[in-house]
Amino acid sequence: MHGFCHFFWYNYLIDYRIQRKRKMQLFSEYLRDLIKTKQMSVSLLARLTGVERTLLSKTLTGQRVLPYHALDDLIYHLKLSPEEEKRIRLYYDAQFEKEGIRRSRELIGKMFSDLSCLDLSARAFEETRLLMNIGQYAGERTVFVGETNVQFLQRMVLSEEMSRPDSRVELTVPISDTFLNGELLHRYLDDKTSMEISQIICFDASSTGADINLDNLGRFCRILPVCLLSKQHYHPYYYYDNPTSTRYTDPFPYFLVSHSCVVCLSKDGTCALLLRSPDAVSYYHRYFQTLTEECYSLIQYTSNPLEILNSYQKCTEPDGFYMAMDQPCFGRFYTDDFILSHIRKELPGYEQILGAAMERFSLLRMVTHFYTFFSEAGVKRFLKEGTLDDFPVEIVTTFSREEREGLMRSLASAIRSGNVTGSILREGVFPDYLAVCTSQEHGVGFFTTRQFPLSDALCSVWMKEPNLCRAFHGWMKHLPDSSLTLTAGETADILEKLVNEKEKTNRL
Repeated sequence: MHGFCHFFWYNYLIDYRIQRKRKMQLFSEYLRDLIKTKQMSVSLLARLTGVERTLLSKTLTGQRVLPYHALDDLIYHLKLSPEEEKRIRLYYDAQFEKEGIRRSRELIGKMFSDLSCLDLSARAFEETRLLMNIGQYAGERTVFVGETNVQFLQRMVLSEEMSRPDSRVELTVPISDTFLNGELLHRYLDDKTSMEISQIICFDASSTGADINLDNLGRFCRILPVCLLSKQHYHPYYYYDNPTSTRYTDPFPYFLVSHSCVVCLSKDGTCALLLRSPDAVSYYHRYFQTLTEECYSLIQYTSNPLEILNSYQKCTEPDGFYMAMDQPCFGRFYTDDFILSHIRKELPGYEQILGAAMERFSLLRMVTHFYTFFSEAGVKRFLKEGTLDDFPVEIVTTFSREEREGLMRSLASAIRSGNVTGSILREGVFPDYLAVCTSQEHGVGFFTTRQFPLSDALCSVWMKEPNLCRAFHGWMKHLPDSSLTLTAGETADILEKLVNEKEKTNRL
């Protein structure tokens, strides 16, 4: 036992040193590139900054860590631009960061980037009439072997079930099954099905403390697009289990249940058992319902404006507000009179919506930390149209030209002063139809906006699993220091330039 512990600890140290060295190389490589670009010698830079030449040389080869107090001198004497300074500080901080936290940000960033590239204007595929039903295809067979045969069987089950007005599928298939996850995404992208899909997902219970469980985060990132596209017809549940436990004696540990059959699947998805008797279908359906009662609901949906406001409020911490959306959040600058003048009085439940809005924006005016990330295209659209993506004109009236320009100037000034942490997101980083509000403890809200072409109304997807909340909140808080955004100064410059150009055009 002692030998095993020694072996484990030795390998852990080796892995840690490799990761640490790689992070140091990221910093040292970028610093070498900067010195070369600025045409400065190591000797001269060492003399200007007061850093020993030997220490600076070892820093450039990844053998030593530069003292923090020397970083400001390097930035000053290399005459770095705001973007260069931002990157070198990012690489410097990465040297002391846990690898899992960095990888969690990469996973979330990739998910949002993929969502921004998703073509929502075209149909995914054209569904045609099946040439045969499942009974004709299967014949006397009950066992299907081979990945292609198993996938074709699952596709046939989904297509046949979709033809029913009360279509419903229940799954315990793991999220790692990329085929089935892709099928669900395409079915909802095609916008022809309102099939109710429930899925039970196993979450790894091994994460402790502040560590981010990357497996669980990866599972959530794979299903969020399905949640957004399903128009509230996809219902994921989860439970915790030990990842080392495996059902060795069960050749078909997963299953898919429709109205007409059950498809039991092997762990690797290469074999399937087809059950078509009414007794078997009824048994598996009841068994699935029993399982869901022992699971947690992973998300909550709502399309009610009042409930969406409350979801925003739940995601706002007492000392901070953190949001990414195509347009900036101007909530810091809304007065009570401003709110009264813009919420439509003819709305059903007007008094409740007004009260919720007053409470929300009163909190946003007081929070210590106010984070808002947005795109340049979203800012231009706001200046041109005067409407808000997260509250359509059916709820909030259009802002006047003077109000738009005033809000933009207030935001630019607050970003310059540090009263607001605001940055423009680079193109392709974040989808223009989504708003995300994060909290460390109370949940993360994903809100489709009026830019979302496949949604008939506003919809929020609220998630509160603690480990996932920490991951998304960490991604949001890291944005100002990342390469995904412009600097605060660059952002304020663009806002002021756009307002000045708008005013000049209006005068003409």
